[in-house]
Amino acid sequence: MSPRKRSTKSTRAPRKHSSTVKESKASGKERASAVETPTENLVCVAFSDIATGDDLCVQLGFYGFRTVLATDEAQLLRAVTSAVRVVLVVELSALDNGIFETSAIRELQKGKERPVRLVVVSQDDGFDLRLRAVRAGADAFFPIPIEIARVSDKIDSLFGQNALDPFHVLIVGDNPEEISNYALMLQQEGMLTSVVSDPRHLLSVMIESKPELILMDLQMAEWSGVELTQVIRQLDAFIGIPIIFIADDSAGLETRLQAIELGGDEFVNRPVIRRYLGELMKLRAARSRTMRFFMERDSLTGLLNHSNLREKLAAEMRRAERIGNELCFCMIDIDHFKQVNDTYGHLTGDRVLKSLSRLLQDRLRKTDVVGRYGGEEFGVILFDTTLAHAERIMNEIRESFAHVRQQAQDKEFFVTFSCGIASYPTFSLVNELNEAADRAMYEAKQRGRNLVCTI
Repeated sequence: MSPRKRSTKSTRAPRKHSSTVKESKASGKERASAVETPTENLVCVAFSDIATGDDLCVQLGFYGFRTVLATDEAQLLRAVTSAVRVVLVVELSALDNGIFETSAIRELQKGKERPVRLVVVSQDDGFDLRLRAVRAGADAFFPIPIEIARVSDKIDSLFGQNALDPFHVLIVGDNPEEISNYALMLQQEGMLTSVVSDPRHLLSVMIESKPELILMDLQMAEWSGVELTQVIRQLDAFIGIPIIFIADDSAGLETRLQAIELGGDEFVNRPVIRRYLGELMKLRAARSRTMRFFMERDSLTGLLNHSNLREKLAAEMRRAERIGNELCFCMIDIDHFKQVNDTYGHLTGDRVLKSLSRLLQDRLRKTDVVGRYGGEEFGVILFDTTLAHAERIMNEIRESFAHVRQQAQDKEFFVTFSCGIASYPTFSLVNELNEAADRAMYEAKQRGRNLVCTI
């Protein structure tokens, strides 16, 4: 931990797993005019003070945002018209004081397919200031000093980055035409589908596709839905997946009760009504996803917990073996974390943990896996990644994290981490790979911390 110090120990590596971020120390005019080609998402920082605004751009850049600084209305207009989605972060004192008129911000909304979202920051806090922000059209208000991780979370939500991924439904039946019809119904409701018309392939498809919900024909010629449900429930990994049966009126009360007793959850009667089926599947899948989240995730960071991270590592190693890919496992430990807790308190320590988890999620691919290994330790699985590439990626993230300003009431400080990386197939067993990454991390600690070491 280094109060008001920004330390790095290696040459800055290319930002490989993240979006391009402009971090030049140029003037506000140069920064605004540099955004010429249309981009999808843009954070426009509108501050009257160039140094403060530019520093906020850099801090947001560490979380993977494309940023631009505007110090007058002309620059603001150029920046906003250069992107599809825009979040404007504006200093409250700059509103209606001749620098950024509220009416000018409203004018920006005209002609844009998506509205410009407004986040207001202020040196002071209070009801009147917050009301003023609301009347200016603000979606959020943050007092200075700004907690960058909280602002980043809000910007993500305004961009729609936190929107739920489509639900994935597995449809099982022995009539290919019928199950294809159900798949089309659910796809039209925005869901992803997989189909199994030969139940002998059921388990392999489930392992590969990882469905959140199963829609199954109760009455098949060679198999029964109840039998297949019992097979599914034999595997611990599939115990919690809801199973919805499609049944005819000929399936009586006793049959239905038996199906529920042996692992089923609900019934849909033929003929199937698309809207009813779609809404039922969404509700069931949402509940299943929520329950699974709390079972599999660390409550503080929202990352995979220790046991599920280990399970995911084993599964990814099997996948790498099957298709002949490389894989890297990274162990991360926050340096001097006990000192952070002792100096600033455990609530501040929790915010540091969340800021690192947020940074890892933002800077890595969706296909990469991040988990909280325990305490101040994190684990990262990089699929189809060489050891040298993984080292560059983690060094990039390490350097960015060392520059993220942490807040403890009116105090600011900076934190670093040490990282160890090991690769498959050099280490071909889960325990071997895990222990090798741990040894590499320990070496980084021994060599002075704030380092990435490979083995």
